Amino acid sequence: MPSFTEILVAGLCLLGTFLIVLTGVGLVRFPDVFCRMHAAGKAGTLGVILVVLGATVHFAGTDQDIWMRGILAVFFQLLTSPAATHLLARAAYLCDYPLSERTAVDELRGYLPSRPDQVFNQE
Repeated sequence: MPSFTEILVAGLCLLGTFLIVLTGVGLVRFPDVFCRMHAAGKAGTLGVILVVLGATVHFAGTDQDIWMRGILAVFFQLLTSPAATHLLARAAYLCDYPLSERTAVDELRGYLPSRPDQVFNQE
């Protein structure tokens, strides 16, 4: 009979793998770069974190070094992934990457024009 730790590791790894596969489906199915980055930024980050936690629980036992590496990997994933996603989305917007035809409102147009000659007055 599997122990609680084995069930926990399997659950974390399976859920993380499911979220990573969902990220891949989102990257293929979503219409534009901004929607695709949303899928990669949210589900991908959580999926990687769950797989790292599963591996940490599996290999750690009582070794403090493995726990510290796992916690640091989760911390840096949470620190870098949202910032990188934000910078990529901003760069895509500033380079006039086309929005999907289903996009109804472009709220950034008045605040973050893609070219300086497109600045609109906010009155």
